[in-house]
Amino acid sequence: MFKELFINFTILATLLFFGNVFFNRFRKSSLAVNSKRWLPWVTGIALGVVGIVMMEFSFPIGDNSVIDLRQTAIIIGVYVAGIPGGLGASLMIAAFRFFFFGHFGLSSYVGAANAIVTFLLVILVLKKGQLQPPQWAAAFAVQFSVLLVSLFIMIGPDFVNIVPVYSVIIAGTGVFTFLMLRHLKNSNELFAFMEDAAHRDFLTGLHNPRAFYLAYDRHVKRAQQHGEEFGLILLDIDHFKRVNDTYGHPAGDLVLRQLGNILAACAPVDGYAARNGGEEFAIVIEPCEEQEVVSIAERIRSSVEKHAFLLEDDTRLKLTVSLGYGLSHAGSPKTLFRRVDDALYRAKENGRNQICQAENELYSVPDKRKPTI
Repeated sequence: MFKELFINFTILATLLFFGNVFFNRFRKSSLAVNSKRWLPWVTGIALGVVGIVMMEFSFPIGDNSVIDLRQTAIIIGVYVAGIPGGLGASLMIAAFRFFFFGHFGLSSYVGAANAIVTFLLVILVLKKGQLQPPQWAAAFAVQFSVLLVSLFIMIGPDFVNIVPVYSVIIAGTGVFTFLMLRHLKNSNELFAFMEDAAHRDFLTGLHNPRAFYLAYDRHVKRAQQHGEEFGLILLDIDHFKRVNDTYGHPAGDLVLRQLGNILAACAPVDGYAARNGGEEFAIVIEPCEEQEVVSIAERIRSSVEKHAFLLEDDTRLKLTVSLGYGLSHAGSPKTLFRRVDDALYRAKENGRNQICQAENELYSVPDKRKPTI
């Protein structure tokens, strides 16, 4: 029995680990954008396969009795993907047990019903993403109770001889899966924190240049391959050099930090705001209409103009920004950054504190060197 239990724990640990690795890679891919509807069902089906594997590695606990940990896959399905995940797993397990596993008869009906009833009861005590000990213990208590009823139907009063051994197995499985899932959850959170920190500008809290160019390249590729439209805003603080020369670089850092807060507040929730180096900033917006991009750019311009930038000595500075904007479908997506950068240059040349639109591809102006401000 202990050999089979060890094999089951090894299978669970292996499949959970590699499933977690796959999910982390998947959520960064382009497929993850529209996966909210179908991903829970796919997750449930995958965990149903895990349950089927558990059935294949069942182990004896008596002369005429064998058990397996198929219900554990259903519990994990509810935790990972909610009701769709648990339902998908239970239907997979029930169908396999009814049609393909063992001889057809009473045991088939009981085995299939076992999976469905386990799911229906588990969703009453466990919710998606809920990994607290009381709820987790309640879910495994459901698994324990449902199987005892199943055993009573199959072998009668003799099932009481199995209770001590089975209770230890279920308790061990519950603790093992809880610790495993908690470890994976903590690891994912820590990795996400470190990944986010690596892509953040330490001063403004916005995305840093490296993260911006990676994200921007992804948008360009999607626009070229799938026609997905996006907008780009580039902005620059007017006369920022004077701030550093007059008040010092620490004062300039305070200005940049406060401007970062303004951009974070003005950018749309699904936008991508970044510090693009020095006093230059960029925002990618998708999906977008021209009026929406213009509205966001104007909101940024007016917010900066109205804001009093506070320094450490309580000095208040009034500053402005110049902005250029453009849309990916107004020309080649590959040239959008250059065209918007040219628009920003024109905004500087035309008097600053204003917004300029990027030229269409046929009328784009030649590259120019930005003036030192």
